[in-house]
Amino acid sequence: MSRSKLFKIGLLITFIPIIMGAIYYNRLPESMPIHFGSDNLADDYASKNFALFGIPLFMMILYVGTYFITDKDPRRKYQGEGAMRIVLLIIPVLSVAISYLSISYSLGNRIDISTWARGFIYVIFILMGNYFPKTKRNYTVGIKLPWTLHSDYVWNKTHRFGGYVWIGGGIFGIASMFLNKFEDIIMIAIILAITFLPMIYSYIVYKEILNE
Repeated sequence: MSRSKLFKIGLLITFIPIIMGAIYYNRLPESMPIHFGSDNLADDYASKNFALFGIPLFMMILYVGTYFITDKDPRRKYQGEGAMRIVLLIIPVLSVAISYLSISYSLGNRIDISTWARGFIYVIFILMGNYFPKTKRNYTVGIKLPWTLHSDYVWNKTHRFGGYVWIGGGIFGIASMFLNKFEDIIMIAIILAITFLPMIYSYIVYKEILNE
């Protein structure tokens, strides 16, 4: 599937929250949750109109902006189509999930939001890690650092290593969800690891080629 077709499908998906809001509008309270704590309880509210239509509209604009920014990358052909599919689908899916959770909570349903959110994030880590080694040097997708953008060699080595780290972090994160303990600490540790380990590794590789 071409990138433009995927963009159109994603754009249609971003309309789903607006349609959901219109369908349930009269059944919902004037104040609706827009943020939840780790205890799955709402800790921030907004007006019904903003929650149902403002947030989806913002997500739609963000989605369109992301598409055009990545599409205008002068090294667009090196982004990796698999990675771009994930990038282009994250925002529409996230928009639907946010609206669904807000509407469902307002209707009295209770969902283990924190568990689903963690699971979603860990799956994204695994998917992105799988595609990292397939991306070539570009300015929009990947681990973009001064030294990774310096050469294809540093970029490729970093993204191969980063792919393993991201996949490992995602798998470990999913496994840790069954412990039901230290969830926040584990997630923070994983995010720090997948962020800084590839950065440190890429700098080491960069210094090695400078010293040759």
